[in-house]
Amino acid sequence: MEYGTPNILGAAGLHAGVSWILEKGIETIHGQEMALASQSREGLEQIDGVRLHCQDSLTDHLSVMRFNVDGLEAGETGTMLDVDHGIACRTGLHCAPLVHEQLGTAKIKGSVRFGIGPLNTEDHIKRAVRGVAEIAALVNARRKPRVPMTKVCEHARSVVSQ
Repeated sequence: MEYGTPNILGAAGLHAGVSWILEKGIETIHGQEMALASQSREGLEQIDGVRLHCQDSLTDHLSVMRFNVDGLEAGETGTMLDVDHGIACRTGLHCAPLVHEQLGTAKIKGSVRFGIGPLNTEDHIKRAVRGVAEIAALVNARRKPRVPMTKVCEHARSVVSQ
């Protein structure tokens, strides 16, 4: 390759991508993405211990879901989604540290972000929501109050005296 060699592969890829978008239609692609984003939001907001950020309305919105699992740093959630559930996501401050300061998520190293695209399916969303639900359930189980020792001792005494 010499200086000035045209990026023929890049141009061919760009042409194929633009042709695909024109064939599908931007409105169709956006509609599919937003339907999946709605499905994702509905699933995530029903999970105890999951906090959605900036997802009150999906009107004039991109198909991006940002959330945290209470009790976990963003990277911990992302690692579990990747390793245990095969779910790709992005974690951290997302090149917007001041936004995370304002949201109060900077101290937990940002948030988890699902970027929903035109090749995602309903099954992908169901798997992602199920993975987040399992992670939240593990964290919630760790938080369950333990039985006070006095109750354990009372029970033990009653068993021994019988």
